[in-house]
Amino acid sequence: MHAERRIYPRIHVKLPAELSSGDGQSVDVSLINLSLGGMLVEGGADLAELKPVITGAPLEVNLHFGLNDQPVHCLCRVVYKQRQSQRCLRYGLSVLSMDLQTQEQLQSYIEQQLH
Repeated sequence: MHAERRIYPRIHVKLPAELSSGDGQSVDVSLINLSLGGMLVEGGADLAELKPVITGAPLEVNLHFGLNDQPVHCLCRVVYKQRQSQRCLRYGLSVLSMDLQTQEQLQSYIEQQLH
């Protein structure tokens, strides 16, 4: 068994979410796991259509989902892509920014799930 090396604990979830890019494109996804530092989302083939605003730059997206009946919004960078099947993609996201209230909300939710 491998020791956990992540800075932030990660929990498995299954939540509906939306990714939107800087040029106005948006895609519905499922949030598969989350932590304060990053998330894993899964979506259909339309996920591959999200493109960075500047060609060759990293893809940055806004992630929107609900947690305990509260909206969560954060800016993320796509750091990992994996094709699960012809119609299913997974993107690993690294959190670039979120407001303090969102950070506290996520921290509280993660702690509740771990205990």
